[in-house]
Amino acid sequence: MCFKLECGVCKKASWKGCGNHIPAVMDGIPEADRCTCEPKVEKDGKKYPPMAKPAPAPAPTTQS
Repeated sequence: MCFKLECGVCKKASWKGCGNHIPAVMDGIPEADRCTCEPKVEKDGKKYPPMAKPAPAPAPTTQS
């Protein structure tokens, strides 16, 4: 089952799960609010954002 999740990279709406229910999750979300990451996923002839990515790891800090 798929569910809505915020993309950790662009902070917009994306999805997570098996990939079979992407339209059910994403079709109610306006294009302007959808994840802008690439590559897009095609499902039932429509393009959707990729599965939500985790936030990037923080850069290591150097101590002096």
